[in-house]
Amino acid sequence: PSTPHTPPGSPRPMSLVQSPGQKSDRSRTPIQPPAVPLPLSSLSELYDVAEGTLATWGFMINRRLKSLICMSCHTVIIPSNLANHISRTHKGSCITIHKPSLESIVQAEGILSDWPPLPAPGSLEYEGLERQWGFKCPHCPTMYQNAKHVIAHAFQMHQVSLSNQDILGNWMQRFSHGHHSPQSNTWFQVTPHFAQLHSPSADYLAAVRNELNIRPPLSAADLDHRHVSPWHVTTRWLQYVEGKDIRQMRALLEPPKEGDQLFYLVACTRRYMEAAYDLILQSSEVCLQILNTDTQTEDYNHHPFGRHQLDDTLRAYTRLVLQLVCFLLQTEAELDLPAEVKALVVALRQALNQEVEEVMAAIHQLLLGLWMREWTPTRDNQFPDPTVRFVIHTQVNVDGSLKKPEEVTGVFAKLMYDMRLTFLYECHQRLDSPGQPSLVVSARALRPWFTKGLESTFHTLKSLQHRASSITMSSQNEPNMIWKDKTGFTTLIYMGHEVSLDALRKCQGALEDETRTLLVDTLLFGHPFHIDIPSLCDDMGNKQAGYSLFTDRVNTEALGPVDQLADHVLHTPALNRRFVMAVRNGKVVWNAMAMSAWLNAFARLNLLCLIQAEMNCGAPGRTTELTAMPTANTPGGMLRALRIIDNHVVLMRTYHKMRAAQGFDRVIPHSLNAALAAVFIYKEAICRPFAQLCASVLYPGDVKVKALYQDFLFVNYDKPFIGDDISAGMKRWTGEHLGVELGIQKWRQCSTPLRRKHAGLEEMWLEDQDTVDAAQAGHSHRVDTLRYGVTDLSSTGMAEDYIGPFLKTSVMWHRVLHLVPGGELLPLDVAGREHFQAAPERLLAAPQQGFDAQAVLDGLKEQLEPRLSSIERRIEEAAASTRQELKGLFDNLKTLLARVPPAPPAPASPPLVPRQPSPGEFQFSHFLIRTNTTSR
Repeated sequence: PSTPHTPPGSPRPMSLVQSPGQKSDRSRTPIQPPAVPLPLSSLSELYDVAEGTLATWGFMINRRLKSLICMSCHTVIIPSNLANHISRTHKGSCITIHKPSLESIVQAEGILSDWPPLPAPGSLEYEGLERQWGFKCPHCPTMYQNAKHVIAHAFQMHQVSLSNQDILGNWMQRFSHGHHSPQSNTWFQVTPHFAQLHSPSADYLAAVRNELNIRPPLSAADLDHRHVSPWHVTTRWLQYVEGKDIRQMRALLEPPKEGDQLFYLVACTRRYMEAAYDLILQSSEVCLQILNTDTQTEDYNHHPFGRHQLDDTLRAYTRLVLQLVCFLLQTEAELDLPAEVKALVVALRQALNQEVEEVMAAIHQLLLGLWMREWTPTRDNQFPDPTVRFVIHTQVNVDGSLKKPEEVTGVFAKLMYDMRLTFLYECHQRLDSPGQPSLVVSARALRPWFTKGLESTFHTLKSLQHRASSITMSSQNEPNMIWKDKTGFTTLIYMGHEVSLDALRKCQGALEDETRTLLVDTLLFGHPFHIDIPSLCDDMGNKQAGYSLFTDRVNTEALGPVDQLADHVLHTPALNRRFVMAVRNGKVVWNAMAMSAWLNAFARLNLLCLIQAEMNCGAPGRTTELTAMPTANTPGGMLRALRIIDNHVVLMRTYHKMRAAQGFDRVIPHSLNAALAAVFIYKEAICRPFAQLCASVLYPGDVKVKALYQDFLFVNYDKPFIGDDISAGMKRWTGEHLGVELGIQKWRQCSTPLRRKHAGLEEMWLEDQDTVDAAQAGHSHRVDTLRYGVTDLSSTGMAEDYIGPFLKTSVMWHRVLHLVPGGELLPLDVAGREHFQAAPERLLAAPQQGFDAQAVLDGLKEQLEPRLSSIERRIEEAAASTRQELKGLFDNLKTLLARVPPAPPAPASPPLVPRQPSPGEFQFSHFLIRTNTTSR
């Protein structure tokens, strides 16, 4: 018999119920297929009445749901909403519902008059409804399209902190995507039709598969060491997890809920941490420096122990202490604690019946008892330190596996910060002890317990953190995208979707067009306000509070009057009628509705500028660097973000991330393309003054809103922008033009290879690298930049010779996206993408009097010989194997060069005749290519 033909596009056996990058969840969705296989035609759940009436309206009946299905929207439609749905959703269809016929069909077929009940998780999918890949909460049937929503749901509804690794993906459906009722909008887990077997053996095979999917309980000693990552080998945490109940381990980390016996501990721990945190402002400089020095040295860290940038950050640190204390109270019997520590745990449990101050004191004493002692492993207890055991519990995934090293470094950092807070609290407690030691004396006495090199919990955590960071930084991420063949590195396959350079150019072009239309037609009312952009200048060395290029009196003539837009509104009859309600006693009574609409449009312009600054001005930055940019020098000492440097309109992003660790910020310049630069100038010079006026009308007396429009470069109506605002906007634009929604995180991933291939500069050392000129002067490049020949460009905070490569990288990316590049201050009307001119292709000009190959070889020999000698000296310092390989390569190359004969006298005018290169020249080219590849 002939082999049955497999329909095209059929799923592979191992791809069933899987989505790219996700785990199969078949073992969790038992299916009961029919005992006898049915013909394919009879498997359909969708049918129409015999007369075919519903099909003429665009609907079918789902026999399992007993509901009407719109075949265009793939949603359930309640019979009473049928006509309304067609008139609103399908306006151009001109379909008319015959109500008597509909009522007859509903009665005859038993169609439900309301939404069908939600099915059990894992039910077979309903035909006719849209099926999507989603993420399920581990604690309830709730599902979402985005994993971050599951994390927020679990924290809000179950008081559980989840990570992406704790969330499993699965297929899901819902009855409707409108806002009819929670029941219609709720996603529910389903099993696709293609994942179900239609045979008498289905039940048996499903049971066998469930059994086969269960991982055998191998001991840690029986695991092949080649199957264990270096991180888990060095920690030996797998041995601790072995044989334990994973659900119980994870449950121990859940904070107490209201009504629990330990719920009182939540408020007490928060009070304790806030009290310790407030003591930072009441402590001496030397005391804080000692606390922030993690080595046994008298050369203290000059950057003192300090508070977080955002006070809300303390909540995450408090949560960790709360989890640790609850962990101790619940596992006291299993931990084999020393008698004195066990007594402290008992004291805390007893204190829960007393006032908050008594509980805070008991918490403090328990933490000191944990962190001011040596925990020595024994044969029977290899993990005696309860804090380390607690850390292990935080690293257990839902499936029993352990998290990767990059996921534990944050836990270590938070715990070590909490330890320093505890010791600071102890320093202040000792002020009232006999002898009244000072804070510095107490800090020095406590130093062994928060420094490296001595046996302590702090040393253990610090050592583990170093190992985790080292493994993380030396390990390359797994590839998550591929280049599409035969596209010249212009198309990536990312998350199953194509991301092409052509589509990206269209996206950026559409963004530019939308931005210019919004600015000119909506915000400027189509009036041709003129700004002499090429004549603008910036006093780079001016650090006075409130200064920007828009307040510089030199630019007054080029920019025009500050309130010219408000003046235009007042003196244009049509705009006056829209914005002005009355004029009383010489004061204008503004129309709040019109002002609000304009201010909302201004917020949309800010968002479009943010999206373009993130996507087309070079390498994307952290959103906190964008959203917090100051429009002018602040009274707190931060410099303005928008500047003009060498005819580039530049956004100076400030890298805040390392401020707490290093004590200073880094600036990262990005050149704006010509159109975006012009939009920024019009936005700040003309629109912002009118926005300040609108805000004063809508929020009279609100100093916070007033400060926003004075200080922030980007304002979202009455609040600053956040990362989610930018991500949502980017997803909308990329989804429309690229076919895949790219938020901030995904954009950083997929844009990097495109920039690397098409807009990358040669790698340059920009950190701690001496130049020859600086070395010749007898100092480092840093000293050379900071102390000698400081120009206006150096006032940006980075080396003058480093600014050029940053701006050039932005300009190259502008050209790749076919946008008019930065570097020329152009007026708005000639800065658009329609004026972009690609660089002409370089063509090799044919020589007029022949080609002297011998002269070329002589020139190459003259250039290469000194360089080869220099490289040969560097090879001597390389490893033995590398030295042997490279030495042979360069010996062959030098021998080849030595064989080049001297050039004979050239003929007067040889004819231009192509000649075939000799075998020696082919070998020479081969060596040149190998040398170039090896050096790269």
